[in-house]
Parts: sequence; structure tokens; C-alpha cells
Amino acid sequence: MAKKSWLKDGDQNSKFYHAYLNAKNHKRVKTMCLSDGTVLESPSNIHQAAVDYFTQFLGAERNSLLPTLSDLISPVITPDENLDICKAPTLEEMKDALFSIPIESSPGPDDFGSGFFRFCWNIVKDDLLEAINDFFINSSLPRFYTASFIVLIPKMENPTGFDQFRPISLCSVTYKICAKIIVNRMTNFLVKMIS
Repeated sequence: MAKKSWLKDGDQNSKFYHAYLNAKNHKRVKTMCLSDGTVLESPSNIHQAAVDYFTQFLGAERNSLLPTLSDLISPVITPDENLDICKAPTLEEMKDALFSIPIESSPGPDDFGSGFFRFCWNIVKDDLLEAINDFFINSSLPRFYTASFIVLIPKMENPTGFDQFRPISLCSVTYKICAKIIVNRMTNFLVKMIS
């Protein structure tokens, strides 16, 4: 509905257009306070400080050594069950995973949301299955499938520090389908693993 309104009224000098601009301007980060008390006001300084903060926050290496726990945990999944989890998915399994992703979910860097894949299902299903089977057979996805956008969502109204934002990843639909298939397969073993 909002997209239709924007297409119809967005570029006109209308009440809708001004309301949109006011809302967008209200959400814009104008100042940011660093942990040392420094207040940043220029967009370029805020941008660089955000990059520095989240690079350190998301890229921090953990230097603590954890003991090997594999000797303490007995295997719960048999080798045959493991093969079952890792086998190439069927077309039906892939379709179920795709159609369980909400149409309104945000697209990843390729800008194709689940709605595109649903609408073009008969055209893209074979290529999509080939890409997903390639992941399950080779245990890797090409970088363009795993690329994500990191978006900062405010945890509160009018955030003043970078710690008041929650980073979320916008992944490609192909990546989401692979993850859904694995999760769906693992749910069959959860009861066995938890007990």
C-alpha cells in the first residue's frame, strides 16, 4: 500500500510527500555521542565513527581458549542421520522453505526478495535448486549468495550512541532457503538431542 501511494503521490508537492520527508528527516541521525563524551555532528564524522565502532564490535576476536568439549559430549546423531541432514534437498523441500519466508521480508544485496522467487517460481526453480544443491554437495556457497547488508535498527527513540543500535543482517533469499532447509531437518532430531 505504501509503495502504491509513493508511486502515485510521491513526487508531487503533496501532503503525502511532505509527511514522508518530515518522517524521514525525523529519523535521520544528526548527532552522535562517543563513549569518551565527544559529540559528532558532521555526517562524514558520524559515518567514520560508526564504521570504526561496528568494525571493532562485530570483528572483535575472542582470545580466550575454550577446552575441547567433544570428549565430554557423546554423539547423538548417527552417521546415517548426519547424511540425511546433509543430503541435497528435493524440489518440494526447497519450495516449502521458500514459501515459508514472508513475502514482506527484506531482500539482501541482490535486491531479490522471496516474492520475486515465488512469482517467478516456474522460471527460476531449476536454477535455484541447482544453486542450493551445490551448497549441500560442496558445503559452500559462492560469496554473492552469502553477502549481507548490515542495517542498524535503533533500540530506542532518538539514539545518541552507537551502542543504542542493533545491527541486523539482510541476507539473500538463497541463503535463507539453505538455512531453512537445515533448520527443518534439524527439528526432527531436536527431541533426541535435548533429552
